Amino acid sequence: MKKPILLLPALLFVFLTGCASGKIHEKSYLRAAAVSGENGRDLVLAFFDDDTVAEASGEDMCDALKAAAFKTGKPVFTGYTELIITDGSESRERLVHALNDWKVSPSCLVVYCGNGGELLKERDTEKLIGAAKQAVEQGNAPDCDIITVLGKLCIGHTAEIAELYPDGTAGSHIIY
Repeated sequence: MKKPILLLPALLFVFLTGCASGKIHEKSYLRAAAVSGENGRDLVLAFFDDDTVAEASGEDMCDALKAAAFKTGKPVFTGYTELIITDGSESRERLVHALNDWKVSPSCLVVYCGNGGELLKERDTEKLIGAAKQAVEQGNAPDCDIITVLGKLCIGHTAEIAELYPDGTAGSHIIY
């Protein structure tokens, strides 16, 4: 008698839950973003699903992300972002926006590059992430996840993060 009673809820659970087919392909999943310009209005975005990058501009980061969604033809999901490349200006405001509005992962790495957009266009995203992680592991740069960096910016107004160079090497840089 107990088995038929347990079987009905189990069958309902199996048939009434799960992902609908095709839903995952209806979004562009952001892997890395290079943020530059006043108010972070210029973005170069790299996605998980392809090797191309999208460039977009707007009045601010929010508008630029909407423009990128329009260009790609899909909404941009930012929750899995692994890397943010900053030009060092307005760092605190940009990172707060990325964490609160984009809802990036707390483990998202923040790195510096004077021309991050060009770097993201020219280099493989996986190699950029690897270079940043290696710089931290080798002691060439401190931990540079978004939570650590924001904590330092809020307390001391500066933070030391990894700097990525076009030749694939990395060092460290102070942002404000």
